[in-house]
Amino acid sequence: MTMLSTKDKIFQSALELFASQGIQATSTAQISKKAGVASGTLFVHFKSKQELIDTIYISIKKNAFSDLNENIPNDSSVELQIKNGSRKIIEYFLTNYNEFIFLGLVDIDPMVSEEARAIGFKNFEKSMADLKQWFIEGHFKEIDFDLLMQINWSTTETIIKNLKFRNLIKPSESELNIIWDIMKKSS
Repeated sequence: MTMLSTKDKIFQSALELFASQGIQATSTAQISKKAGVASGTLFVHFKSKQELIDTIYISIKKNAFSDLNENIPNDSSVELQIKNGSRKIIEYFLTNYNEFIFLGLVDIDPMVSEEARAIGFKNFEKSMADLKQWFIEGHFKEIDFDLLMQINWSTTETIIKNLKFRNLIKPSESELNIIWDIMKKSS
């Protein structure tokens, strides 16, 4: 078993507390106590609660959304690439459910700085460029692209919640088909 560094203990404690009681309701004193460090130690590693929130956000975006279609040949069908990327995201968040909860919280109460959001988006940039290209090529429904992405994410969130509720760790092919069916252009 690996020993966590003090910084990692603070990070993990903050993530757990944010997910269980909300970001606003969590004090830095609570985080320090849960991490088993003195109150001032948190500020040795993170200048402020805001920096800690931003660090968690950037980490999640990097770990969950980077290289979604890594190890999939570029000539694979759009359907296969969408399903593969969706599978990776779903499995990641089922394994890291507190991170999923955290992202939901910052969507409702945008406590993440604009700078952190921009850095977080960089991890999704290639995937987003691919999605836009497939949209332009006519693979997806002819609705507003941003709306289609929001519908896709809402569906993915629902599948993650449902699988977590049922204590499952992987989406089925039928669940991945739901995501593809929502996006694909009707024949």
